[in-house]
Amino acid sequence: VGKILWGIIDLIQEDDEKDKKEKNYEREPIKLYINSFGGSIYDMWGLIDVMLPSKTPIHTYCVGSTMSAALNIFLAGTKRFCYKHSTFMYHQMTSYRGWQKYQDIVEGKDELDALNRQLEEFVVERTNLTRAEIDEIREKKKDVYIHSNEAVKYGIVNEIL
Repeated sequence: VGKILWGIIDLIQEDDEKDKKEKNYEREPIKLYINSFGGSIYDMWGLIDVMLPSKTPIHTYCVGSTMSAALNIFLAGTKRFCYKHSTFMYHQMTSYRGWQKYQDIVEGKDELDALNRQLEEFVVERTNLTRAEIDEIREKKKDVYIHSNEAVKYGIVNEIL
């Protein structure tokens, strides 16, 4: 995510500078192609926090699979596209904290609760998935696989290419 984050920041800043200098400057969309099984929630939020306020449109494209944290990055796109055989996967947040002392677990739980709340609210805001559906996924500990036609129905994707 790091290289992608800095690359997008550079493109946005370049557009911002051109916008200041050129009258009626038109920003071309940044095309972000995603094929990923996911990753760190902190890296995910870092990229999303750069994408959402961008004046330069950022179009996201699912190529193959976009799962877990990568799905949330995909959802931050201004317009979202996939292909016929694209697959998305949503699941509850996962923590790989390994063996820890009891107090470390207690203190870490508050952070995990906050991250999980943010994640679930983001998905509800950016899709047609309901709060009840998100709660069911979490409670049943399910990985939910969503294919292109369903992705349009759930408001994950704007268009199948």
